[in-house]
Amino acid sequence: MKMTMNLLAACALAAASMAHAAAPSLQPSFDLRVLDEPHAAATDAGTQVFEELHLTNFTDSPLRLIDVAVVDARGGQVLAHFDGEALTRRLARIGTPATSGDATVPSGSRAVVYMEWPANAHRPRAVEHVVTYAPPHGAPAYVVRGARTAVSYAAGAPLGPPLRGGPWVAVHAASWARGHRRVFNAVDGQARIPARFAIDWIRVDDAGHTARQHPDIPSNWLGYGVDVLAVADATVVTVRDDMTESPRVSTNPRHALADDAGNFVTIRLTDGRYAFYEHLRPGSTAVHVGDRVHRGEVLAQLGFTGASTGPHLHFHVADEPSRVSAEGRPFTLAAFDLLGRYDDIAALGNAPWAQRAAGESEQRHDEWPAENAVVRFPD
Repeated sequence: MKMTMNLLAACALAAASMAHAAAPSLQPSFDLRVLDEPHAAATDAGTQVFEELHLTNFTDSPLRLIDVAVVDARGGQVLAHFDGEALTRRLARIGTPATSGDATVPSGSRAVVYMEWPANAHRPRAVEHVVTYAPPHGAPAYVVRGARTAVSYAAGAPLGPPLRGGPWVAVHAASWARGHRRVFNAVDGQARIPARFAIDWIRVDDAGHTARQHPDIPSNWLGYGVDVLAVADATVVTVRDDMTESPRVSTNPRHALADDAGNFVTIRLTDGRYAFYEHLRPGSTAVHVGDRVHRGEVLAQLGFTGASTGPHLHFHVADEPSRVSAEGRPFTLAAFDLLGRYDDIAALGNAPWAQRAAGESEQRHDEWPAENAVVRFPD
């Protein structure tokens, strides 16, 4: 989200005016929490900070969100704000289906606002959140400020490619209601987002096709069976290789949480992070727990096991070795060629991607591929 300085100034003035008009100060409102500190990711679109603000309505009436702003905790500068459609599409009520265009949080309910904001010229060390809301029945709007948290800009050492060649589509988007970015796992007494920065890598040809002949046969997919590579020197910590594949994409059954990753390999990087490779081909794993692997070494082959809508490599990095009880962490790739991107992911498999303006690839370094980017890795 890009904001001009004039807009930032206007937002700051609006927030200050609302705060001044929000008396009385002892107004029952939301409990504001940030469970995992915001983390920045470097992309071709600049540095973006990703965070989740949890709001619990402790009143006995529904509360309607009007505006949510992120401000520098030190100087009060407005870094981003969300209202209207921009707010409702980032809002999810826990356990309650969202109503289109509705930003109301019922009494006793929790909601999460999934936010991303730029941190290029200005990088705050800590942020706070200013929430403007209204009780029912035409009552005046109120403002609550809180949920102060540090911001992390650490992304670890750049990683090597998890695959060779290309084109590969980096399938992910912060706005998807059931995308990796928004899937909490509440296990061991804490809610976490293990795959917060996950990418599903899908191979395409120059026409944007994902498969040779009929795509319902997993082995027809262009990426099926290709080598999956270690992204760094690391130690293998977990391996699963006993799941079979559905013979057809259309008949792949639902999977329990313990099985949704299919066959997988997890490696511990030297900086303490963990890299996860999921949906691997049965019988293809070439490593064992405890093995030391080197960057570029073959770990397994891309397959179609677990909860998958088609053969692809799910790859993410997290702070713990558990697939379900870890916090997803940003990562960057040392080098890749950016070919373009899919502006509409529904076109994947049916049409070519939108090429860069110059019509040529651009070599990128030390970046996390942006939403639905199309890239080529060094062979």
